[in-house]
Amino acid sequence: MNSLELALMGIKNLLRRKARTILTVLGVIIGTASIVVMVSLGLGMNKAFEQQLEEYGSLTMIEVYNNRGGYMVMSDSGESSSVPEGEVAFNDETISTFENIEHVEFALGMKRFDGTLYAGKLQSWAGIMAVDLEKFKKLDIDLSEGTMPSADGVNEVLMGFRVSEDFYDPNSRNPYSNQSSVDVMNTKLEVVPSSSYYDGKRPRGFVITPTGLTSEEDWDYAWDIFIDYDVFTKLKADFDRRNKNNDDDNGGRKRSRSNEDQDKYDQMKISVDDVKYVQEVQEQVKEMGYEAYSLTDALENMKQTSGLIQAVLGGIGAVSLFVAAIGITNTMVMSIYERTKEIGVMKVIGAELKDIKRLFLFEAAMIGFFGGVFGVVISYGISFLINSVLSGMSEGGGYYGVGFLSDIPYWLALLGIAFSTFIGLAAGYYPAVRATRLSALEAIRTE
Repeated sequence: MNSLELALMGIKNLLRRKARTILTVLGVIIGTASIVVMVSLGLGMNKAFEQQLEEYGSLTMIEVYNNRGGYMVMSDSGESSSVPEGEVAFNDETISTFENIEHVEFALGMKRFDGTLYAGKLQSWAGIMAVDLEKFKKLDIDLSEGTMPSADGVNEVLMGFRVSEDFYDPNSRNPYSNQSSVDVMNTKLEVVPSSSYYDGKRPRGFVITPTGLTSEEDWDYAWDIFIDYDVFTKLKADFDRRNKNNDDDNGGRKRSRSNEDQDKYDQMKISVDDVKYVQEVQEQVKEMGYEAYSLTDALENMKQTSGLIQAVLGGIGAVSLFVAAIGITNTMVMSIYERTKEIGVMKVIGAELKDIKRLFLFEAAMIGFFGGVFGVVISYGISFLINSVLSGMSEGGGYYGVGFLSDIPYWLALLGIAFSTFIGLAAGYYPAVRATRLSALEAIRTE
């Protein structure tokens, strides 16, 4: 008996007992739909976590801070040298070290300077972040207006959208309770670097030229003014010279050039080429003696929680599929009793035992397969209802802040069908073996 004949006979046998077959398949459908939907809820939670975290920044970005520990510096030639504790550098050599780590796309150094921002009679606190603009542009920051600044422009800067909203009039009776917004893109802005000995008369600062405004959805860059490092260094030096502001005038606490080189940056950002390598790179950075943080830290914790929930929900769905497997076994055993004489005739006319076994396994597998297919189809419908009703399916992201709660990727659908088919085979194995063990003569005599 070839495979085609066996398949046609198996389908004919299933259709001959339509009611029993449909009820058995229905059990598999319920079991498959249950387990797929339960697992999809866990996967949906993971996607929701990623979506929420991405609103706070990139998942492939690592924030690095100097914790004053010792570490190893790797030169471009591949030679390493130890930097003792207390002499940790946070400069361009550090950037080169980070960029030599596998899977690192680039490292960006950032230096914060405090200052006061003036717009006519109004003023506001200003956090000035000096960066390498060429690397800074690789961060793909969303802008609500304008373009990214360039190092060749005249004092060009990128403004965080919150900077424009906290201006106040220092001469008013309650200056901090009457804050107002300023159109920073079309207003002359002057920056005065902050210092404790700039009391009294306001010193003459330098004018900046905003070229762009960050998006209101990007809070990671909302509060600062971003400017090219070299441009700001020149502006700051010119400001200090004009206002006779140096550390010698401040109690003789002049900072050495070596310390300035060592602490050129306050923090760094490391871009990793794939989110799956972020934790690996982050651990290497920590081993060098730095404090490193990324959004994947929070994501890993969230995934552990959702994994536990997913296992519990999947277990509940598996119980339904287990019950369906018992139904398949029962159906096939009953089929043996009803087809005892048919089995005996097949043996007498020369059917091989393996063909009889394959026939029953095929019928059980078909019950599992079709139950799995319809179960997955129903799962997509249930998933759609969950996302529509509970998440709202709105542009605003739904009632719970995300666009979905259930996610069924293609691999889960295929896995659901394959698993239900396997359950069918497993459930049909005992009845198939039992059918091969029937005595041909006894089977023929059976009414």
